[in-house]
Amino acid sequence: MHVPIGRDGTLEATVDHDDWNWLVAHKVSRNWLLRGGQVGACAPGKLEVLIGRVIVDALPGQRVVFLNGNELDLRRSNLGLQSHGGSTRHDRALLIEAATDFERRKALALAEGTYKPRYRKRVPIIVKPKQPKRKAVEPVSFDQMFAAL
Repeated sequence: MHVPIGRDGTLEATVDHDDWNWLVAHKVSRNWLLRGGQVGACAPGKLEVLIGRVIVDALPGQRVVFLNGNELDLRRSNLGLQSHGGSTRHDRALLIEAATDFERRKALALAEGTYKPRYRKRVPIIVKPKQPKRKAVEPVSFDQMFAAL
């Protein structure tokens, strides 16, 4: 599955369909950005996660390695782990905790009758810009071109 990166959509990340469904179920934003050379996204509670770390469940102190060198290829077959370096966070655990907390707060607000969903503005689909229409020109014969002179 291909996911556009940024607002202009010139870059695309590739991710497995099962991983995409898991990320969406855990309320990860569909607006992905490059964060320090890696693909990141926002999650509930203003949490920012790196998608590669979430997919491979990288623990603190582990580093995600892209086997083919392409940091936009987030398929499991392209992701590996190194035991040194990397982040001090466990992004997947933080994401699960944030999504659970969001659902808990939503259930409480629904029970109290104070829940108001926040609807996002419709984002236009990224399409190729329309080219201006060319005016149709009537065909002119060779004699007509020189008759005006």
